[in-house]
Amino acid sequence: MRFLDKENLAAGEDWYGNNAAVTCYNCGKVFLTSQILHRKGRACPQCGACKVMFTKQGVEVSEAGDTI
Repeated sequence: MRFLDKENLAAGEDWYGNNAAVTCYNCGKVFLTSQILHRKGRACPQCGACKVMFTKQGVEVSEAGDTI
């Protein structure tokens, strides 16, 4: 598990307002997660291996099976 750093985003990552885009570490698909629409987080729509969730600490990127 890791958190996005708004000041130091990696290639394939973006964070704007309550939306975050990340590249799945498993399949390479870029997918968008919305804090409003995906209140329980969102797993990669292609393979489900990566999950993104907005938390009090920020935007969390983890394996879909990890406890969030």
